[in-house]
Amino acid sequence: MLLKYFSLNLVQVPILALAASLSDKAISNCPPLGPVLPAPQNPASNPIVKATIEGIIAALQSNVTQLGNATALSLGIASIYEKNPLLSFSYTPTVFNKSGTHHVDGDTIFRIGSVSKTFTVLALQMLGEKINLADPITKYIPELCTLAKQQSVRNAVTTVDWEVITLDSLASQLSGIPYDLGDDIANIDPNLTQDGLPKLQPSQYSSCGASDTLKPCEWSDFWKFYGKRYPVHGPYTTSAYTNIGYDLLGMVIERVSKKSYTEFVREHIFTPLGLRHTSTSKPANDNSGFIPKADAMANWWSTSYGFLEADGGFYSSANDLLTFGRAILTNKLLSPVATRAWLKPKSHTSALGVSVGAPWEIGRSNSLTKDGRIVDVYSKNGGLGMYNTLFLMIPDYGLVLSLVMGGESSSLNIELVIASQVLQALVPAIEAAGKAEATRNFAGKYVDKVSNSSIILAIDDGPGLLVTNWTSLGKDVLASYADIVAHSPGGAPTAQGAAAYLTVRLYPTGLQTNSVTSWRAVYDSTDPETVEAQSTYLFIIQGLCETWSSLDNVVYGLRGLDNFIFDTNTKGSATAITPVAFAHKLTRQA
Repeated sequence: MLLKYFSLNLVQVPILALAASLSDKAISNCPPLGPVLPAPQNPASNPIVKATIEGIIAALQSNVTQLGNATALSLGIASIYEKNPLLSFSYTPTVFNKSGTHHVDGDTIFRIGSVSKTFTVLALQMLGEKINLADPITKYIPELCTLAKQQSVRNAVTTVDWEVITLDSLASQLSGIPYDLGDDIANIDPNLTQDGLPKLQPSQYSSCGASDTLKPCEWSDFWKFYGKRYPVHGPYTTSAYTNIGYDLLGMVIERVSKKSYTEFVREHIFTPLGLRHTSTSKPANDNSGFIPKADAMANWWSTSYGFLEADGGFYSSANDLLTFGRAILTNKLLSPVATRAWLKPKSHTSALGVSVGAPWEIGRSNSLTKDGRIVDVYSKNGGLGMYNTLFLMIPDYGLVLSLVMGGESSSLNIELVIASQVLQALVPAIEAAGKAEATRNFAGKYVDKVSNSSIILAIDDGPGLLVTNWTSLGKDVLASYADIVAHSPGGAPTAQGAAAYLTVRLYPTGLQTNSVTSWRAVYDSTDPETVEAQSTYLFIIQGLCETWSSLDNVVYGLRGLDNFIFDTNTKGSATAITPVAFAHKLTRQA
């Protein structure tokens, strides 16, 4: 099924009118990358979110038949702050295999292909101090060096230098090693002279692969043939997708843990998280999974993935993937610092909107929010025969989405279209819910009568909390800002014209305790017309958005002028605010 022919027509859902003004222009308010307000803690109770979810489900019900009568689908969306999913939708086709479930729901098992890689990278990190990601792979698998003997001419062009391939490069698609072993046309037909290719001898191809017509590749095939493959590029040159790297990481996990790969992920991930519908091999009970209508091999349900289980052999369900995503975003298996480090790009690609992590495919969007700011979506897709899976997380909002499909019309393109339309509808609603909660929890007037100081915070269409009025010791801080900045050592480029165009917006930093939370302000004194004019002369996209380099730059008495600390009650609502450099605690007025 062609990508352009599948549509949910979500633009027809009335509640989604608030997303109509989405802009792809550079924004004049340039917030730090990340959440601009705390994610909503109770999004399901928000009327805008409720109406949007209802609209999405109605659109799915009306349009899912575009998939035909032989393709199953299960979609789940969850907020990490709520127990129940925000959305759960499944579709059972009328044509399916005799074996397997005939009723698809969130617990139905599908093959998830390369989404398996996320489990492998997580498991690798859970080895902790037993490994160092900067270590060369040869520290754990020294026999990789023997693969060079398979090349008659050994040099940088023909032979992988395994001594410089690190665990990190393998996990983040930066190793430059060959893509795979089984995905070789010659394994199907080694005589394509009619197409200009030479006839090959059996020693020139592996005869194995993850296919319904080939024997599965085993480690013996790897050691016999993989050294004959040329490297794609040197490590850390550019992103280039590979499957084999994750199988090597699976072997590292086995050698370091002294357990089989399956035992390790079951004991350290599946069981602790209660992933009852996730496994590295085919479930014993076929009735627990959806099996497309085809013969036993062609439907891929039973096709063995051989030694490739760590890169693409897993089985799972939409609900289990939601649980897995929740666990990642709530630091269930890694420390908060380790999780934040994991959810970062490792490299970029030639597509402006796509970066690569370990093993994340990171979509960078400026069309999900009304203010047009960048929102990073961490995802991993997987495809295996008639099965496709899309697993994604949006850390800024604490959202997880899982979409599994199986059948003759199953495709990653369709999954991306569905996910895109759903997110373009849902994220603005979640944003609205966050603004509503921030209005209740942080907006309002804060006063200290003794020092004649006050500040008013408001929520508007822009990001963060907007400072609409601010007095300290009886002085108008917004009017005085240019003079304050002018005293900064070395001067500051923001001083000129500050009073005329100044806006001050507060953003959460994530630093908090049970009773206080830290925010930082962005003082934006730029003329929007000037920004637009100057931007046309720069070769850098949004080159004047420099917030990341300006935080904590203006300091008075060792305290940043942008540093604000809220006192909060047990419900997370602010009771007071302290503009740290101004040294007065202001109490929130009822």
